[in-house]
Amino acid sequence: MIELFPQSDNDQFISTPDAERYFEKPSEIPICQNCKAKVAYHEWGEDGVEFACHGNILRFHFIDGNLARVEELLE
Repeated sequence: MIELFPQSDNDQFISTPDAERYFEKPSEIPICQNCKAKVAYHEWGEDGVEFACHGNILRFHFIDGNLARVEELLE
């Protein structure tokens, strides 16, 4: 697993509501806010979701269905 770090807001290419929607319904693939296309990579898990696009990764962690934290790839 790739080591990620606390999200810094430098490259929030997926909005929190989009990540929450995908967590609830994995068929709703989010649109990257930078390139305006569906994210290049998406993975759903029981306790989180992960997205990658244009060289960055965002991992959203959920506890009891609520967003707990966001991590990103360190540049």
